[in-house]
Amino acid sequence: MTVLLKSLKKLRNKAEINEVIIPAYTCYSVASSIQNAGLKVRLCDVDPNTLSYNLTKLQNMPFANVLCIISANLYGIPNQLQEIEEIEEIASENGVYMIDDAAQSFNAKYLEREVGTFGSVGLYSFDKGKNITSIEGGGIITNNSELAEIIDSYYSKTLDNSIRDNLMTAIKVIIYYLFLNPLLYWIPASLPFLNLGKTRYEEIIEIKKYSRLVAPIALMQIKRSNQIAEKRIANGRWYKNNIVVSKTISKINESDHGMPVYLRYPIKITQKEKREAILTHAKRYGITKSYPKSLNLLIEIDKFLVNPGEFEGAEEISRQLITLPTYAFINNNDRENIKNIIEEMTA
Repeated sequence: MTVLLKSLKKLRNKAEINEVIIPAYTCYSVASSIQNAGLKVRLCDVDPNTLSYNLTKLQNMPFANVLCIISANLYGIPNQLQEIEEIEEIASENGVYMIDDAAQSFNAKYLEREVGTFGSVGLYSFDKGKNITSIEGGGIITNNSELAEIIDSYYSKTLDNSIRDNLMTAIKVIIYYLFLNPLLYWIPASLPFLNLGKTRYEEIIEIKKYSRLVAPIALMQIKRSNQIAEKRIANGRWYKNNIVVSKTISKINESDHGMPVYLRYPIKITQKEKREAILTHAKRYGITKSYPKSLNLLIEIDKFLVNPGEFEGAEEISRQLITLPTYAFINNNDRENIKNIIEEMTA
């Protein structure tokens, strides 16, 4: 993302164009990438019912200094209610770029179109916990040949991985794949150098070339990505069909035109005590609260945030959201146990 943002900045080539619009609730690494690219963050609130931009507020953003808008597509669910096309339209009308961030949504589709192919340029992540994972790395796609040349130029100047880097990556890969089973997940999660299950803001990102050691792992998974996605889709649909909405439990609205891959399945628990009880009792199954704060409440971004303030939708999500695991090792008993814990804790 940092390389991509630097490349878009060079392509636009105007000093005053230095702001990036992002959802006030999204992955912390998006804001971190903006900081590391030497740009500023402009937050836009989100709809707590969809996790997508509040389109009215996005349309009313001041665009004079904006370089690009970044979509989210969180948890493998495409930006909803036709929003992804509307973001494209808003970007086009205001003469700014759109980055279709599909870091969490490899293989998700909207109207049969792959998420990541909307806007000016798309981005995929192969980091830990993603649908396609080689522990690190990712991919950028664009049909803008000038932008592609700039990206390639930036990437060619980044540092190569050292022998030590490759060794550490190999160790991480082995540990990660040995302990993917939920019953054993606590073992790698307890190793601090893996950073599994942690949401941290990284102020300094060291950018290096993608390791040739792990590139074949990603390629192998990409070739069988439909098969990999099937299990996550099946688990996500099971939660969708079997977890009952109540006064305490609500689900995220999904577009009828979207085809999610469910990196995780998000639900909202409206009562704080019951939410905490679920997180405590179902911890062994990998239930998490995802990003614990909306971006406007992160003190780390204060110095490059251009519009501080309250963002009610994003703050509501950060208080209420929990996400349920969908990875391949989750079986019928696990799903039933997760459902039963949620029902018991919210009764």
